[in-house]
Amino acid sequence: MHTSTKWLIGEIAITVVVLTLLGITHNAPLFPYKVHKVLHIFGAVIFLGNIIVTGVWMLLAERTREAAILQFASTVVNWADVVFTAPGILLLLANGLILATTWGGILGVSWITVALALFASSGVVWAVFLIPDQSRLIRLSANAQAGETLPKPFFQALHRWYFWGTVATILPLISLGLMVIKPKFW
Repeated sequence: MHTSTKWLIGEIAITVVVLTLLGITHNAPLFPYKVHKVLHIFGAVIFLGNIIVTGVWMLLAERTREAAILQFASTVVNWADVVFTAPGILLLLANGLILATTWGGILGVSWITVALALFASSGVVWAVFLIPDQSRLIRLSANAQAGETLPKPFFQALHRWYFWGTVATILPLISLGLMVIKPKFW
């Protein structure tokens, strides 16, 4: 397992602990409402920004067909998840749960419930498909040398990663739209 994947698992564990502690305290605010709102928005920016940029990053790396560039890009994408995606998730969820209390909780209004379900679905896609494919990409390109061609399974994993990455990006983008528009579903 790559070092960045170990860090990522650690960050996910920390997020679970923080969310559990928030649940125990009934999502009591730690700061004024506006501070939680800024932290929530900042989490959305680094989370969405990273998942969009890493997709573009890998697409541009693939266009070179250079093994060493693809190996570097594969590793950097995983580290970007450590530095941006996981902290973004923590900021989004922790502050979102606190902010939701002013609306009656996550089940208080339909748009929060739907937005959270979409965000959670994106997380499932990330955990089940993207993280394993990112690890495969790193492993399959680990000893890449300049001028060398990567094996076919690398490109199969990469194209699967594009598909599931697109799904995992569209879901939170819809969630973001719901947060802004605040439609009533029921």
